[in-house]
Amino acid sequence: MVEKLGLKEVVAMGVGGMVSGGIFAALGVAMQQAGNAVPISYILAGGITLLTAYSYIELTLYFEENGGAFSFVEHVVDNPHIAGFFGWVLIAGYIGTMAMYAFAFGAYSVGLLEDVLGVGMPWFARPAISVGVVVSLIGVNLVGVRESGFLQDVLVYIKAAFLLGIAVLGVLAFEGDFPDFARFFNEGLISPITGFAIIFVSYEGFQLLTYDYNDIENARKNLRRGMYISIITAIVIYVSVSFMATLHLTPTIVQKYGEYALAKAVVPFLGSIGFVAVVVTAIQSTASGINATLFGSSRLAHRIATENELPRLFSFRNKKDIPTYALLVTGGLTAVLTAVGSLKQIVEFGSIAFLIADSAANYTALRLAKETGIRRSIPLIGLLGTVVALPLVLFHLYITEFHILVSIVGLFTALLLLEFLYIEREQVEWAAKSVEEDLHLEK
Repeated sequence: MVEKLGLKEVVAMGVGGMVSGGIFAALGVAMQQAGNAVPISYILAGGITLLTAYSYIELTLYFEENGGAFSFVEHVVDNPHIAGFFGWVLIAGYIGTMAMYAFAFGAYSVGLLEDVLGVGMPWFARPAISVGVVVSLIGVNLVGVRESGFLQDVLVYIKAAFLLGIAVLGVLAFEGDFPDFARFFNEGLISPITGFAIIFVSYEGFQLLTYDYNDIENARKNLRRGMYISIITAIVIYVSVSFMATLHLTPTIVQKYGEYALAKAVVPFLGSIGFVAVVVTAIQSTASGINATLFGSSRLAHRIATENELPRLFSFRNKKDIPTYALLVTGGLTAVLTAVGSLKQIVEFGSIAFLIADSAANYTALRLAKETGIRRSIPLIGLLGTVVALPLVLFHLYITEFHILVSIVGLFTALLLLEFLYIEREQVEWAAKSVEEDLHLEK
């Protein structure tokens, strides 16, 4: 019998899912966009996440199943193309998240080798290390090795305490003048708004709790409390750490070391020991994040495939009940994306994917408000937030980095085409099979 998850385990899973790579990988990208106002970006993204969490919680408790956004959409739309597209988007979002974690793993590893050990690294070191950790963790998942639940929980709480600790120390150690209004909004008044849309993927992870609904003790109470506590904890960590970083990092340093900005932020007050401590924490955290997301996303792909919204190949499980092909494909695509994509491309791709998924969850909550007793105002505000954020980030990319916009739009267009082609092929095969059966009966 599997031991049920209590409140502390649910909180640890939620915090671990969100903070695994969000602060380590996306901080530099967020600071380049929002400047010193980056804490506002994290507050805005966290606020929209809290509102969206309400939709996830109430819909999960109403349907009493662990399907997440894909399951929600299935309940309110009759068109298989729509439900299928959201299934593809969810999988793509998790691939983007894992690619972000893997990128951070490689970047922090290279930073450790170059800045501390003085080892000169070639240009391909970062992608090689990133791909290496993904391949290794695919192997770990294929043989069915899982981290100890107790150890995982302890490491999450230690990491949270460590991050909050360096944030407090960094603020207390700062001897300069705190930024005034002009210096705080050094990238403009609008920058934190576009910033929140760009780093929205940092809060990805709370949704994973809905996939474990059946394993949560007293789920009606602990899912709700655990999800809200974990999101609020993540907001506090992101805001405090990002504020500390703005005090100790100049735009020049962020531009140069953006891929491992947090490690550089602690050097002025903790020196090389602090740098190493952050790097080691980042490496452990991002590896754990890849491992957990590989486990969860491959099983999500299996679930969607059993609903005939992904190729049947994804529904295969081996003798150890591991979805082998789903694991290999999601892991393989993660390795490709982390090898060829820039950190900004990966972060923005993941953010757009989860803005779409969360929009779907909020829309579903609105549609079913009467049946479920959901307060319409909460998912409505959440939906407005995610829907407004999407064109904001797309317009920002159009103005600043058109090539990234083209690549991201191309990827989502490919997902849409894949869904339509897959469904059409399924319908043709079904029709052909029916005709064949009819002919057989006539004989």
